[in-house]
Amino acid sequence: MTPAAVALDRAARLLDQAPPPNVAGQLAVDLPPRVCEHGNPLCGAVPVRSYVCGPRCDEHQPAHTRPYHRRPQ
Repeated sequence: MTPAAVALDRAARLLDQAPPPNVAGQLAVDLPPRVCEHGNPLCGAVPVRSYVCGPRCDEHQPAHTRPYHRRPQ
């Protein structure tokens, strides 16, 4: 077998093994769902996307709620 085939065979055997029950340093925690952080009181819609200004729903995207360039009127 070629060295590449040996490496692929070794990788396939590793992927077929079951994962260990616990990984050292890993903690299972139930996290609350991420909600839209726009407005006061918060919008609270789910699902959201991550932006620099925080998680936002489709309605409160930064392009809609924080216009950096305004059109002349």
